[in-house]
Amino acid sequence: MDWRGGQAASRNRYLAKYDTAEVDQYHSRVGNLSREDQEAYLADLNRVFPFRAGMTVLDAGAGTGALCRVLSRLAGLSITALEPVPAMLARLRSQTALRSVLAVEGFCDASDDRRHFREAQFDVIVSRQLANGLFDPLTAFRNWHYWLSTGGAVLLIDGLYGRSAWTGKWEEEVDVLPLSACQTTALIPYLLEAAGFCVDAVEWMTATNALASTRTTRYVVVARKVA
Repeated sequence: MDWRGGQAASRNRYLAKYDTAEVDQYHSRVGNLSREDQEAYLADLNRVFPFRAGMTVLDAGAGTGALCRVLSRLAGLSITALEPVPAMLARLRSQTALRSVLAVEGFCDASDDRRHFREAQFDVIVSRQLANGLFDPLTAFRNWHYWLSTGGAVLLIDGLYGRSAWTGKWEEEVDVLPLSACQTTALIPYLLEAAGFCVDAVEWMTATNALASTRTTRYVVVARKVA
């Protein structure tokens, strides 16, 4: 027997857990950033990466659109949201502020997921609190590498989650997902390098972490696809 079960079973559990009630709870707890939260995210991101008008940006694991809303405050970005949960996408699409975001339904961490987008389609791939929930992080990062243009960058935001963060119906996933309870900022950069990226920065999100609303310490990794 497989030590953690297959990816298909993991995805089925994930989709089943995110019914409408769970999505509503997620949005109120994680997906609905205040103006102060958004300003802090922008300060932390702008410190490590120079966004420019005209860039094509993929938000991988977009949820209900929190990071899309942050990035939509930067002029001239073309934003695509990739999210596997239909109820999450419905909430994202319902927001007037995100009407220009292209929403695509799907996961990103299987070989077959590569078909969602063309090679070198994006200048930037961002993610927020996705890595800890990936069944196959290396495959996800290889897909991202394929989707990025040469010189393009990944901005990956995650937190230092412990086992105790996985409670209730999510507790069964802590020994299934490789990054579920990672207590070091070193592992994700290491995996990005293994997927072919060059890591530019690994930094604490100082403005975000200073907020009372931030319950888990956050960091950001910046990695580029080099020639």
